[in-house]
Amino acid sequence: MTQHLATRFTLYGVLLALALVFSFPLYWMAANSLQPLFTGMTWFPERPTLANYRLAFTLQPYWMFFRNSCLLALISVGIPIITSFFSAFAFARLKARFKGVLFMVILATMMIPPTVTQIPQLVLFKQYGLLGTYWPWIISGLGGSPFIIFLYRQFFMNVPRELDEAARIDGCSTFAIIWRIYMPISIPVVATAAIMSFNASWGGDYLAPFMFLQERQYPLSTQLMQVGYILPSSPNVDLFQVKQAALLVFVLPILVVFLFGQRFLISGIMTGSIKS
Repeated sequence: MTQHLATRFTLYGVLLALALVFSFPLYWMAANSLQPLFTGMTWFPERPTLANYRLAFTLQPYWMFFRNSCLLALISVGIPIITSFFSAFAFARLKARFKGVLFMVILATMMIPPTVTQIPQLVLFKQYGLLGTYWPWIISGLGGSPFIIFLYRQFFMNVPRELDEAARIDGCSTFAIIWRIYMPISIPVVATAAIMSFNASWGGDYLAPFMFLQERQYPLSTQLMQVGYILPSSPNVDLFQVKQAALLVFVLPILVVFLFGQRFLISGIMTGSIKS
């Protein structure tokens, strides 16, 4: 009993230490966002002020770029989540020639860095007049996401085939089976895919919008990376504290989505990784 308690305390101590390490950048941003302008970086703000947040929202059309991020995240999450669902169901449950080879080809595309394909995509989208629109993300989403297809397929492979056979006997079509059986039981894995896609779109996709969109269509990630905050009367002066305030507000949606969806994230990954 004593050894068991010691093991648990050790485990919780390690987890707490890791939590402090990974949360430190957030604390550092929060501390510097409250520091008055032109006072340098700090660990503890001496005279905390919220003026930097007001400047972050007024020196740039912050909420316009925030809205652009929401729209781009909705497209980048919603469309691949749906199309990957049907693709994964076909790979897991339907019979077709060479579907195993095709599935391996789809998985192989995960090894191609996105930056390798962005220049050919830029040329192609420019040729068809799609630059300055959200069509590049819509078209890419219609093809699904290789990782999400893999995640869905692993989950569907764990579902007993007797459910499909019973539904067929009751007269259900393939679409009815998907709607009545697979969609209700797939909430954890769908939520997992949505959280991962949202994180990738909100915080990681800043180069593609710079290439495919106009400046007023940029999401926050691109705008903050490319422009940042400078003193209007002196372009060479970087408003570091204001930028920290803007970045802290920028990461809040990711934290909120993770906090509310973490139970789905854990259960979805475990369900999709364990073969029954």
